[in-house]
Amino acid sequence: MLEQRLVDYLIRKKRGTVRPVPDDFSFATPDRPAAGRFILPGITPDDDPGLTFEEANGRYDVAFEPPKPCLASRNIALKSTSSVRGHFVDVGRNRVLSFESVLEYLMGNILVANSDTILVEDQPPELAFEFDGEKRQTIDFRATNRRRFRIGYAVKAADQLERDMTMRKAKAIAAVHVPTFADKILVCTEFEITKDLGWNAVDINDARQERCQKDCDRVLEFLLGVGKPIEIWRVQDKLDDESGVWNALLCLHHDRLVQIERPDRRFTDAALVTPVTRH
Repeated sequence: MLEQRLVDYLIRKKRGTVRPVPDDFSFATPDRPAAGRFILPGITPDDDPGLTFEEANGRYDVAFEPPKPCLASRNIALKSTSSVRGHFVDVGRNRVLSFESVLEYLMGNILVANSDTILVEDQPPELAFEFDGEKRQTIDFRATNRRRFRIGYAVKAADQLERDMTMRKAKAIAAVHVPTFADKILVCTEFEITKDLGWNAVDINDARQERCQKDCDRVLEFLLGVGKPIEIWRVQDKLDDESGVWNALLCLHHDRLVQIERPDRRFTDAALVTPVTRH
């Protein structure tokens, strides 16, 4: 593992994607809060991203709305010696989501980072079914897309599938609760939730929390002017802004205005980007 990381580092250094922190380093300048939103009480719709810092500045009729609480059907025990547990914010819907393992954390981020997703529910209510003496089971996530198609996701490490009889349970649940609870039940392991896909999704959601529309417009205009695939590091060089360009590219990729080559690989490795549409 250490040898592979060293090789990866040397490859990135050779092509110029490993750089020191510049002396004039500055933090991101997002349009809105990283979590929560500025609203006009009784006026701002629930699905609106809220006011920007500039729009809210100096106004006395603006309120800050923190992220909405988690709607999981049960509270997770945050202390565990066997898995990582915690919460993160669904950026698009301003809602706290919970996870009970790294796989669940990555799966949740993959669902949230998909621009086709309109709703993500973590730990929805238990489902009643009959299987080998068991009568109730909780699905880890349920996601709804723009076509109102709902998928329930059971997240499990591959080496636990047979011991836990996960696949057979999923089939028993599907026999009773499809299509009332969901239109499909899927079991996902680390073979579907790869580290590259998962951490790319985390990067996208982090970038969305720091979104700056001015940077997005500037980067998209530059890429439209280039008119062909170009390395991310070259865009950063040309615009002389590493962090702003990086965040903007990930936001534009989420908006499907920019395509990053090989999204199944880490974005830091899949270096080519190209615009896919115009304003």
